[in-house]
Amino acid sequence: MKKLLCTMMAVLCVGALVFAAGGKDQSAAGGKTKIILWHSMGGRNGEALEKLAKEFNSSQEKIEIELQYQGNYDDCIVKIKATPKGQGPDILQLYDIGTRWAIDSGTTLKMQDFINRDKYNISDYEPNILAYYTLDGELFSMPFNCSSPVIIYNKEALAAAKLDPKTAFATMDAVLATSKALAASNPNMHGSFTNYSWVFEQLVSIQDKDLLDNGNGRKSRATAVIAREPLLNIMTKLRAIYSDPSNVIFGKGTAESKNQFATGSTLGYIIDSCSIYADSAAAAGGKFNLGFASIPKVNAGDTGGVSVGGGSLWLMDSGSDQKANAAWEFVKFVTGAEKQAQWSMETGYLPIRRSSVDLPVYQDFTKNTNPELIVAIEALRNSKPSCAGSVMGVFSKARVIIENEIETMANNPSVTPQAVVDRIISQINEEITLYNRTN
Repeated sequence: MKKLLCTMMAVLCVGALVFAAGGKDQSAAGGKTKIILWHSMGGRNGEALEKLAKEFNSSQEKIEIELQYQGNYDDCIVKIKATPKGQGPDILQLYDIGTRWAIDSGTTLKMQDFINRDKYNISDYEPNILAYYTLDGELFSMPFNCSSPVIIYNKEALAAAKLDPKTAFATMDAVLATSKALAASNPNMHGSFTNYSWVFEQLVSIQDKDLLDNGNGRKSRATAVIAREPLLNIMTKLRAIYSDPSNVIFGKGTAESKNQFATGSTLGYIIDSCSIYADSAAAAGGKFNLGFASIPKVNAGDTGGVSVGGGSLWLMDSGSDQKANAAWEFVKFVTGAEKQAQWSMETGYLPIRRSSVDLPVYQDFTKNTNPELIVAIEALRNSKPSCAGSVMGVFSKARVIIENEIETMANNPSVTPQAVVDRIISQINEEITLYNRTN
């Protein structure tokens, strides 16, 4: 009987050890701390991220990171919202507009706490990139896949229309004149002022105005949209652009406009993220050359600037200091100057380190491979803290509302810019009120 009891106790002890090994501080083979990163990088970007992960794993012997693709940004945030605290990843790549939710969720660790604890120097990080993810003077997540909006234009089409890209897109009025000139030089060539909510948010910032109250949702939770006049300025100009036959749009978002632009025969310009350069150039297949220009001012006297888009890395609260510290090591690794230069060159995203741009390899890249990226880099550098961008917990819903209302105006001449603005503000305010009441 004693032997049987001893055997049973031994089995129970082994089982307990096995269970513990699968708990919060589970180690990878060889005693390494294993951490998980959920991400939304597919294709070329996913390959670049996998490369960084392999380089990190090879660079040291204490930590092993595993990447887990979760679909697009919206798919990823749906999954993390459905995952109980502590049972998800150790690092979450999340789009910029998920910032308010991530803070309110109680599932994340503040990046600033790790920076302060280690006295980690972030003076080399681009301040206007950090600004979006900084609230009340504290950095909540680390910018990673960063972009800014640009006009992407067909250099040959602009030359044929005798247009100077330095002035052709200076204002929204100039953009309309450019579309007309493109069509006049070639009846098959048009402009496409894309129906993409991110662009219209940026056009509010270009006017140096806040979209939301409470410091654009940065001093405390936003309770209402306050940009009635800036939005009306935009919609009035946009109505003129959309009403002219020299401009064409392809529904909501950017997918089809990119496809049409790549043919080289129908669109002289589109508006999108600076990160699309490599894919768009490849799709163009040498039929024409691509150029970048800053997005236009709404009015000639506008003094604002753009804010960063894309996504950031969040440290998740798994209840394990060991895993949190391991995740922090990965964040520092992938945001090093050399790694940021590598990431930018392989994806088209912007480096978040100033010194990355000065590296010889990056200087060669922006001179010979993607010289247009400097336009996007300088646009962010020339912006200012007041243009950091807005933060709210219902941003994804707000973007759907904005694009739906703009599409309605584009398709129905009887819908006025004022009506569009009224409906946008009313619907977003309803969503904000519901969010604040239930979160």
